[in-house]
Amino acid sequence: MTAPKITVYGKPACPGCAMTTKRLDALGVPYTYRDITTDPAAYDTVRMLGYQAVPVVVAGDIHFGGGFRNNELKQLASTFHTAPDITALERAAEKYLMGEDAA
Repeated sequence: MTAPKITVYGKPACPGCAMTTKRLDALGVPYTYRDITTDPAAYDTVRMLGYQAVPVVVAGDIHFGGGFRNNELKQLASTFHTAPDITALERAAEKYLMGEDAA
């Protein structure tokens, strides 16, 4: 199965963006980084999702952001390491966001 794809949208000189990527690195979660200042499509994606600030983290249809979100990053890492594919990741993320046990 294909591992879930995670994208971090950010910009230079953004402390929350640096903290987010550093935390994902420490948690062993692979991701793609897109700079909204040099990538118009990335900028448009962030706006389309309803955010006015970065970082924004996207995993399938699940997204969170607007700042450094340590609890969500830890949950994403936990789920990422146990989810065999994006569908399982999305189900677990939905449970987490609804306040249910993600395990």
